[in-house]
Amino acid sequence: MGPKREMNRFSPLIMYLFVIAVCLGACSLGPNQGPAGEPKRSDEYTLNSERRDLNERVTKRPESFQKDTPDDYTLTAMVNVSHESGVDRISYEILVNEARVPMVNVIQSFTLDPNMINRIDAGELFHSNVSNTHEISLESDKEPLGLSLSRSYVLKPKAEIDSNILQRYADMYIKISYGPNDQRTEDYFYIQAEPSPRTNEYMKSWEIEK
Repeated sequence: MGPKREMNRFSPLIMYLFVIAVCLGACSLGPNQGPAGEPKRSDEYTLNSERRDLNERVTKRPESFQKDTPDDYTLTAMVNVSHESGVDRISYEILVNEARVPMVNVIQSFTLDPNMINRIDAGELFHSNVSNTHEISLESDKEPLGLSLSRSYVLKPKAEIDSNILQRYADMYIKISYGPNDQRTEDYFYIQAEPSPRTNEYMKSWEIEK
């Protein structure tokens, strides 16, 4: 049997082994990396642990929230009111950017003043990105340049809302954590979100109607 015939005989086997090797490689790397090569999260933060932590601090240790801006990054919060599908919605967004230190595996969570549960049509006020499967890290002058987290709530009809909404709607309690598992930094902030022009108009009209 000639060398050429011998090679043709083994070609299917070689191709088969090559395909298996590629598949095994993809299976071993794929689940551990995100779209941009982000490593899979290995921390122990969960939706329940973050919710419990924030809610307990708001109700039992409100003094643990600092009002000063962070030194190692910029944190901003915004609130907007819109009218969609026949209902009024209030939306909150926090943004972490301008990182001045490496921030590995950034996890963001926030909740609102507890009394807001009586003014919105939602089961809870808490929101977090802790369900992300892969790490999102921030570093000075590198992509991504910032990390945002937002949520929209349906406001109850104005007739069902008491006047205290004007003093409490912008209050946000925020937790930002980052760093390797054995050296996590956990920052807690009380911030009044910056209202958009539409939010200011809504609150003024609500007050007049009352």
